[in-house]
Amino acid sequence: MSCQHTVDVGAYLFGSLDLKERAAFERHLGTCEACQAEMLRLAPLPGLLGRLALEDVEHLDDVPASPPKPNRQRRVALVCAAVLVAFALAGGILFLQPPPAPTWAAKDPGTGVDGEVSMVSKSWGTEMWFKLGDVKPGARCKVIVFDRRGQREVGGWWGSDHAPDERIPGSTSFRVEEIDRLEVSDESGLLVTLRP
Repeated sequence: MSCQHTVDVGAYLFGSLDLKERAAFERHLGTCEACQAEMLRLAPLPGLLGRLALEDVEHLDDVPASPPKPNRQRRVALVCAAVLVAFALAGGILFLQPPPAPTWAAKDPGTGVDGEVSMVSKSWGTEMWFKLGDVKPGARCKVIVFDRRGQREVGGWWGSDHAPDERIPGSTSFRVEEIDRLEVSDESGLLVTLRP
């Protein structure tokens, strides 16, 4: 199944839509499985790109004078690693149940905003699903994810014109166990802090 609006997912994740466009896309996102799947596929990008330094991308266009020569030992090591990963995955699928997704919840006494987040470990980091209550309509909200080492990433942007029970997606490249806290804010400032 495809949808013509899947091209809007990237613009939505990077905060490039104006408030009216964001609200329309969020209404559509709640009913479109194709756009939801594309959102989950692209969700890690803002966090991963936020971790790049200028030095990481300065020489991307440099082409080596000659291609690297094949290395037999490297190929054997890669094949062995792939076999071990396949066995580990098969063992995990057959014998282990995934741990329950941690859920954090809080209500800020100053703003009156209550929030809840469920987090799911992924190979690329953490998938997050938010529920927020008592946020003023028409606000542009974001979540900042702080890890235990003091680093931070933007974990998502969204408009506050959503149903009270609607789940809002977010993501971070930090693993669940590395996350110290999540700060949800809008243009006026901090709305609620979520922590274990």
